[in-house]
Amino acid sequence: MQIMRANEFNDQYVREKFSKTFVDGFGEDLRYFTEDKEKLAKALEHIFILENFYITVVYEDIAAITFCTNGDKLAIQHNKKELRKHLGWLKGTIANVVFKKEFQKPPVKTGDKIANIGFVATAEKYRRQGMASTLMNYILSLPQYETFLLETIADTNTSALQLYKNLGFKEIKRTKQKHTKFSGINYYIDMAYKKNG
Repeated sequence: MQIMRANEFNDQYVREKFSKTFVDGFGEDLRYFTEDKEKLAKALEHIFILENFYITVVYEDIAAITFCTNGDKLAIQHNKKELRKHLGWLKGTIANVVFKKEFQKPPVKTGDKIANIGFVATAEKYRRQGMASTLMNYILSLPQYETFLLETIADTNTSALQLYKNLGFKEIKRTKQKHTKFSGINYYIDMAYKKNG
């Protein structure tokens, strides 16, 4: 097992593998656009800013991913034409609007010693093997950061919330959601971890 920045993974299929791991983690949340995981992964391959992600690599597979950076760097920069090409004109257009609103906004807090973490996901075949917790422990050991923030975790994502609590994250904010009937999500939860306290 090896942990590295995603753009350092020397594999010609890095984007394909990365996208499949992302879809394993978040495909359920994006099923409105398509329930076909292969199609969704292909549609999303282009969107990730790989230098802002860390990955766990096992036998040339991407087993786990997470976004981690300080300041106002983004995780995702999508292309509307690519989304329409793979998802169709209507759903590609809707994906463009949703992704801009949800994924291309700057973090709430920025600063030299603050790390913003997001998009923690584990590939299906590596679940329950400690991949996400190993990756998160690596991130929490990065010397350049003192505070680590996780924003907008769905209250329905109980396994992620439990993982973060076990790692020492504490809830700092809970935001009630308006469209619970459609999404099933009641609250988005923000959490923080501070070294030495």
